[in-house]
Amino acid sequence: MNSQNESLISGKGLWKSFQSGDDEVSIIKGLDFSLAQGESISIMGDSGSGKSTLLNLLSGLDCLDKGTLKWKERSIENLSTSTLSSMRRSFIGFVFQSFYLVPDLTVYENLYLSAKIGYKDMNQDEIHARISEYLEKVHLKDREQHSVVTLSGGEKQRVAIARALINDPLIIFADEPTGNLDDRSSKEILELLLSLVEMEEKSLVLVTHNPNFAQHTDKQLYLKNGTFED
Repeated sequence: MNSQNESLISGKGLWKSFQSGDDEVSIIKGLDFSLAQGESISIMGDSGSGKSTLLNLLSGLDCLDKGTLKWKERSIENLSTSTLSSMRRSFIGFVFQSFYLVPDLTVYENLYLSAKIGYKDMNQDEIHARISEYLEKVHLKDREQHSVVTLSGGEKQRVAIARALINDPLIIFADEPTGNLDDRSSKEILELLLSLVEMEEKSLVLVTHNPNFAQHTDKQLYLKNGTFED
C-alpha cells in the first residue's frame, strides 16, 4: 500500500507506566508515532515489549501518562469517554488474536450487533445488505446463520475482519491476528486482511511476531525496552 499525505494518528513523546508492587515500571518510553492515510505499519517485538499497550494508547483505550496524541489533528487526551468512544467507532476497526466474538450469536448476529452500534440511522434492509456484502468479501456467505462456536479458528477470524470493516473505519488495528491459527490459516488470513485493507483504502497497524508478514507492510517498526529500535 502507498501512504498518502494526510496524518491520521500523530503521537509525540508517548509514555506509559504501570505499578508493580512498590515499583513503577515504564512500558512505553517517550515514543513518537505517526500513521498516514493509506499507510500500513507493522510493529514487532518480544512478548512483554509493550506492543499491545502501544495499540491501546493509540486507540484511546488506555490513557497516556505523558505525551500528546492526535487523531486527524485533533488532540484526544482530554476528551470525555463518551466522545472518544463515539469517535473511535468510525475511526478504528479492531482485529484481535482471540477473536472476541459473542459465542451465543450466529455469524450474522455478531455482524448485525456491530453494524447497529456503528450505524444507528441505518434501516434493517441497509444493514442486511452491508452484512451480506462483507460476508461475501470474507468468503463466509454460506456460514451466515451458523453459530460462531461451530466455526474453525480461521473462519472466526474472517468474521472478526468483516466486523472490523463493516463500520467503514479509516484505520484497522490488528493485534496478532494470526496468533491462534495454524500456518496455513495464518497465511490465508493475512492475505485476506491485506487485500481488503488495500481494496478499501484503509490504513493498517499490524502487530506481529512474524517478520515475513511484517514485510508486506509499508513500514516495519521494532519495539524493545519501550522504544523503537533504529
